[in-house]
Amino acid sequence: MDDWNRLQTHLRDAGCDEQTISRAEGLYAAGAWAELNRCLRLCRCAQLEALHLRQKQLDRLDLLIRQTQNRM
Repeated sequence: MDDWNRLQTHLRDAGCDEQTISRAEGLYAAGAWAELNRCLRLCRCAQLEALHLRQKQLDRLDLLIRQTQNRM
């Protein structure tokens, strides 16, 4: 497997969208390493924001579970 295919697989596994993967492919092909690194960091930030959102949702569910347990 060549380097781009491996990177593409990792990007998909990391949850990057197709637009990000397509942009990364163009940057990779152009050898624009600094921009590719920036693209990867932006993808990481998006994933971290999604993680924080999910954590807030779980925290709310935990609160509801505690509240209903207290009423039992």
